[in-house]
Amino acid sequence: MNSILKQLVSDTPATFASNTIDFVVSFSSIINMPALTTRDSIVLKSLFDPEASATHTTKHASSQTSLPGMAEHQFTIYRSTELQIISQLQEKSPATGTAQDTIDELSSLIKESPGYASAYINRAQARRLLIPLDGLFTPDHAEASEKLLKDLQQGIQLAEPKTSDQEPSTHQTTVLAAAHTHRGFLLLKIADIVRNGEQVHGVNEAVKSASAETIEEQASKDFAAGGQYGNKEAREMAVRTNPYAKMCGAIVKEALKKEHEEWKADQL
Repeated sequence: MNSILKQLVSDTPATFASNTIDFVVSFSSIINMPALTTRDSIVLKSLFDPEASATHTTKHASSQTSLPGMAEHQFTIYRSTELQIISQLQEKSPATGTAQDTIDELSSLIKESPGYASAYINRAQARRLLIPLDGLFTPDHAEASEKLLKDLQQGIQLAEPKTSDQEPSTHQTTVLAAAHTHRGFLLLKIADIVRNGEQVHGVNEAVKSASAETIEEQASKDFAAGGQYGNKEAREMAVRTNPYAKMCGAIVKEALKKEHEEWKADQL
């Protein structure tokens, strides 16, 4: 893991689990947030409308649990509890109290089973509903932003394959696609804040001192991971934010500009 991502949030112990994740939040409740750009819409749509962005290119094992080590009957119980909890967010525009209730109940589930990765990812999404887009990583929402990042970090640590030859299960890929895409979006937000010369809150000094380009490069890597696990919007964002692609684009743009100027000179 890159040093920026390592230091993005404080280290938390990674225990193993088997998980799934279900997104029941209506995307319409997200797109109503103020100042939502086209780029933000693409990323957020991939978070809350996974069926629309899922691809069938990701390999996965036949196991129904996301990681080895959890008995199937335990997984079934935790999954059933989680589905019941997040069903509260099925309303078109979930109330603030509903989102907070969801966070509290998912916290109880996590306390009961700290290795259940998808509970962290769904809690991160519920936390996101309570933070306005322009409030991310600001003084008023520093603590909430930090908790959001920590949940995504922990979910990724729990769900990612422990060896290079381990094939993730269907549930595991869903968890990882969502978490990496969500974190990629947050990193882009941080990069925008840094680029505007403003201070980032809810992250440590290593992130605060990083350049916008460095942070955006990490976002691109998260989007690439999200795309690898089956999210096509994340794959698109990975291409858009890839520093080498952007550099090549700048070179082509400059070459075309020069060619145009030479053509104009020949016409004089």
